[in-house]
Amino acid sequence: MNNQVERLNQLSVGEIRKLFCTLSPPEAASMSGLFRGIFVGPGWLCSLWGPLLAITGLGGWWGKEIDSGNAINIVVHKGNYEKRFPMVFVEQTSYLDGKPGLAFRYQKGNPFPWPWIVDELRRIDAQHVLGMTLAEVGPFKRLPFPFILQQRESLDGL
Repeated sequence: MNNQVERLNQLSVGEIRKLFCTLSPPEAASMSGLFRGIFVGPGWLCSLWGPLLAITGLGGWWGKEIDSGNAINIVVHKGNYEKRFPMVFVEQTSYLDGKPGLAFRYQKGNPFPWPWIVDELRRIDAQHVLGMTLAEVGPFKRLPFPFILQQRESLDGL
């Protein structure tokens, strides 16, 4: 496990949120290629991700593939990589700190709950982006589920 992930796993959700608010959004042009997704935060939260994603169609989440302002999730299903639930980059005001930012917005044709989910993004360093998954419903707009996107050259072997 890399140092960024280890460091974030020592923090509370509130501390990760505070860190997120100090970071700058990535340049859209720098977000191209394959990105390995890694859940971060306290153990209790990381343990919820797998079951939550499984019931919403993203069980086995590996990460994202990003190209020209579009993105799609990559999952491992029955030993194969599959692409699911397309997204687009949007510039929007952050629900977490009110600053201009960059986010992935799930397209309307995706199954419930994905059309109401947004992944806000902030750059940690050249290889890592901190993402905060938020539901665009009432108070859930401020309840983040943190993850890291780590740029990769290729899909990891199964």
